[in-house]
This record gives sequence, structure tokens and C-alpha cells, in this order.
Amino acid sequence: MTLYRKLLIWMLSVFFTLITSVFVIQFNSTRDFLHEQQSTEIENAISAIGMVLSPALASDDKVLAESVINAAFDSSFYSDVTLEILQGNDEYKRSYPSEVTGIPEWFRDAIVIHPIIKSTMLTSGRVQLATLSVTSNPAYAYLQLWQTTLQLIIDFLVIFLLGAVVLALILLNVLKPLKTIQQRANEISNNRFDQLLSIPHTCELRDVVRAFNHMSAQLKVHFDQQAQEADKLRVRAYQDPLSGLANRSYLLTKLSSWLSVSSKGGVALLQVDLIKDSYQNRGYEAGDQLVQKLAGRMKDLATDDYTIARLSQSEFMLLAPNISATELKMIGRTMLYMASELQPDPLDVAPVQAAVGLVMRCDDDNITTLLAQADNALMQARQQAKEPLMLFDAMQPSLIDKQQSAMGKQQWKALVDEAIANNLFKFNFQKAVNDKGEPLHQEVFSYIQKGHQRYSAGQFLGAIEHFNAGTLLDMHILEQMFSKLVATPELGPVAVNITQSSVNDTGFMRWLANKMQSYQSLSHRILFELPEISFIKNSNNTSLLCEIINQNNFHFGIDHFGHNFSSIGYLSKFRPAYVKLDFAYTNQIDNQIKADVLASITRTANNLSITTIASRVETASQQEKLAQLMVRGFQGYVVDNINSEKTV
Repeated sequence: MTLYRKLLIWMLSVFFTLITSVFVIQFNSTRDFLHEQQSTEIENAISAIGMVLSPALASDDKVLAESVINAAFDSSFYSDVTLEILQGNDEYKRSYPSEVTGIPEWFRDAIVIHPIIKSTMLTSGRVQLATLSVTSNPAYAYLQLWQTTLQLIIDFLVIFLLGAVVLALILLNVLKPLKTIQQRANEISNNRFDQLLSIPHTCELRDVVRAFNHMSAQLKVHFDQQAQEADKLRVRAYQDPLSGLANRSYLLTKLSSWLSVSSKGGVALLQVDLIKDSYQNRGYEAGDQLVQKLAGRMKDLATDDYTIARLSQSEFMLLAPNISATELKMIGRTMLYMASELQPDPLDVAPVQAAVGLVMRCDDDNITTLLAQADNALMQARQQAKEPLMLFDAMQPSLIDKQQSAMGKQQWKALVDEAIANNLFKFNFQKAVNDKGEPLHQEVFSYIQKGHQRYSAGQFLGAIEHFNAGTLLDMHILEQMFSKLVATPELGPVAVNITQSSVNDTGFMRWLANKMQSYQSLSHRILFELPEISFIKNSNNTSLLCEIINQNNFHFGIDHFGHNFSSIGYLSKFRPAYVKLDFAYTNQIDNQIKADVLASITRTANNLSITTIASRVETASQQEKLAQLMVRGFQGYVVDNINSEKTV
């Protein structure tokens, strides 16, 4: 029971007791008054009648005496009238019916009003003539008392109800600061330190609110410092401090991860001679300015799949998985154009002081051979007079791969549209478990099954995002998931990836809001996994989508967390249910510096009650080490060995 209800009940109980006491006092006063009124009326009647009867009795006029009695006494107030004439022992008695009508029987049984009997001696001088006895009729007293009781009950009920409303409003207003403190305490327990409380006028609560505000401010500073510490450690381990791009160590980790799985794509190595010359001829400050300017432009190319790193003073590399040679060439030309913007050339006739080497991956490539090919491509690009760009593509694809690699973005989009229209999408479910082995959720991996040919999401998602056509794809997949969850009660919770184009589509937001309202029973069985790049590039739209999800009591997570080197302070604003750590943070945990970075990130997330999930966990020993670094969720081969992958 809340303090408000408890105080209100006690105050209403006291108020009811007071009202009841007043009611009882007023009731008893009314009953006593009616009793006294009857007694007074009988005495007055006897006195008045006696003055008239005495002469009639003295003259022995009995007829006159009876007429006087009949006229003076009626059935309203008297039940019995007896006149005993002493001379001759005559007696005249008159009785009236004493029926009580219009009054409940229980009231008459509960409230007893005894009739009043008064007697007087009628005399003439010193001669005693007769004895007159009169008995009152309690019916009138009962009627008056019942009417008074009804009026008292109505009045007191109205007063009690009005008093209860007034007390409730007064108490609500008095306890409003305390209610605010309670809400603030719940927010603090959930690590929310957004707003300070206003100081109330109540003296006792003023110090409490000041203490809460001080504690909240201190905790906010603590969490901000913790997030800043995690950012500093991450910059030191994985980020180039000047450009804000990934450093060589991070890039090598991503290359190793990319080369360890079957995938396509390539790398682009950019060398900017203008930056090198500026360092040599104009000093470090001029060179640093050019690096920062170029890095700011290159961040426009960033996605959750691409990795952009600064390798040396004037060299930059972009890793682009799951793209074709044509797309890689377009990226290389974009990088050249960004480099050309650094040099002042009003007439646009000066040659570009930069070169780009492009390499498409082969199945037998390793980090050493890939970087060597990139260096060779860069050297040959310098020899290209028209455009300093060179592509090495030594792949020998199979017949099927040739067919797929020959497909352009339009063909991929047409394939996806066909799959949506003909329901060709199939799904794999891969479990994520916590540190106790209990399932957290199952991530949904979609693919297209057309005849005997299978197309994974990695092959067509790039083309879909290029045309900002992810909305229809996400709607179709979510529609399928909602239906499967309804039809299969044992399935779930499942995590569905949302494309970046859907995050920026207000039509998708309205559609998803309607779906969540229609499927409120599934709020704990489906999660929406949003790409981290959306929180960085489209924070307003992402914030709106997250708010819509939270308002409908659904939950969301963040994929590729940490890939884009943004400050992790945004976690306290959005409060996802979980974050899926980028593989680079969980791959080299034997390195103490990188282990410290991971521990700092997970500590910040855990303090915000956000589950951190490591993907591609391959061995039990790796899982144990990650658990020691406060990672609370695991997904990958070690989980699949325990929970075999399920296909629908």
C-alpha cells in the first residue's frame, strides 16, 4: 500500500469517526428533545383541560365533560385518556390507535420511545372532583425522529464525501514532492540522471531533495567519467587520435576476422602526397589540419560494414566486405575526389596529389599478401597519368559466383522484390546465451531460396541500402516473424535486424507502431536490432524510433557496437536492452591493453543494466575470458555446439 493511500485511509477513518460522533450526539439530542416535547405538551394539555373540566364536574355536567375531553384530545399525540369521577365512582376512558406508519420496523425495534403518562387531580376549591390521566402516543415522536435521522444521514454523507475529496486533494498536493522524490529514486536506481528536482516548500522535504539532487549529480559525473575513461582507453588501443579513424591495430583485427570467413569484397589503399609534403615543408600543424579535414570527409563513407583506418602519416585504408569490383572502383574514385579537395586548385587543372590502390579479395589471401597487393596496386596507380587508380582483381569465381558477381545493384533489388512478392525468404535462428548458459534471444538471419540457389543477406543488403529500399524488406521480414511467433508459442524471443534506411523512414515508424500495438502480447518475444551507424549519422530519427519502441513496451539492441568509434556516452540516453560488441573488441583479449578497453566498455554498459553480447565466440576458454571481463552474453560457434542452429 502506498503512503498516500495509507495516510488517506487513516485521515478518512478519523474524519468518519468524528462525523459519526456528531451524528450520534445529534441523534440523541433530537430523541431527548422529542421526549421532553411530549412531556411538556401533555402537561400543558392537562393544565388547560383541567381548568375547563373542573366547573363542568362541579355542576355534575358529565356530558359537557366528555365533550371537552373529546375536543381536546385527538389521536395524533395521545393514546389513552382516563377520567375517574370520585363522586359516584364513574369512569370515562378514551383510547386512540397508536399505529406507527411510514417507519421501518427495524428502526422501531432499535429505538424504543416509551409513552409518557401524566395524571392530575381536578378540584373545585378544596373538593376533589376527579382524576385525569393522559398517556402520550409515541408515533409522532417516531416519525419526527425518523425524518430527522434521514436528513442527518444525507447531510453527513454529503459532508463526508466532500471532506474525503478535499482531504484527498490536499494530501495529494502535500505529498506531490514526495511522489516526485519517489519517481526520481526509481530513475536513479535505473541509472537515469537527466533532470534535477525542484526544491519544494516543505521544510522536511527540502533537505531530502537537495540530497537527492547532489547524489544524482555526483552519480551522473561518475558515469560520465566512466564513459570518458572507456572512450580514452578505446582511442588508445584502437583509434588514431588525430584523425579519429581506426588505427593499424584495429584494421588488422578486422582484416583477420574478414579473411577468416568466406566472404567477398576488397580494400582501398589511399596515399595522399599533399599531406606528406605538408608535414615536410609546412610543419606538423599544417599536416594535422589536412589529416583532420580528409578524415572528416572520409567518415561520410562509414557504415557498419566498412572499416576506415589511418595506417601511417599519409596512408589510409578502407575495408569494404561484400561489394563488387565496380563498387570498389566507385569508392576509390570517391576517395580520390576527397583527397583532391585538400589542394587549392581554382582552375581544376592541377594533377591529384594522391593515388589509390584497390584489391579484390581472393579465397587464399592472408593479411600479408593482401597488404602487399595493395602496395603494388598503389605503386601502379601512380603510373596512371589520367587517373591515379589501379584495381587488382585476381579472383577466379565459379560459374555460380560469376552469375552472382555479374548481378548489379538493380538486379539484386529486383531479386529481393521478387522474393518478397513470392515469399522466397527463409530464416536461420542463432541463439545468444548469458554467462549461465540460459538463452537470451535468437538472432534472425534471412536468406533467399530461389530454386536450388541460395542468396545470403550479405549479398543483397548493400544493394538494398544503396537504393534506400530496406523498408519493404524489413516490413516483410517483421510480418513473417510476427506471424511465426503467434503460430509458434515456443519460439522466441527473437532479434530482428533493422536496416538503416528503415530507421530513417517515418512511414516505417508508423507501420511498426501499428504492428506493436496490434501484437502487444509479443512485446517480450521480439527485439529490434538497430545498426550503430544510425545512432551516429541519424541520431534524431533513431531517437524517435527508439522512443516509439519504448512507448509500446518493446525492446531494442545495438549491432556492431563500437565499430564507428563514437562516444559510448549515448548509451545512457537511448538505454538499449543489449549491445552486440564489434568483433575487434573481443578478438584479442589476451592483449592486456585491449582487455582493459573491453572491461571498461562492459563495466559502463553493465552499470546501465545493458547486456553486452560478444559474437563469434569460438571456444569455451574464450567464453570464460570474456566472462571475466564482464561480458554477459555470447553468440557463436561455442553456443552453436550446445544449441544447434535452427532453420525455418
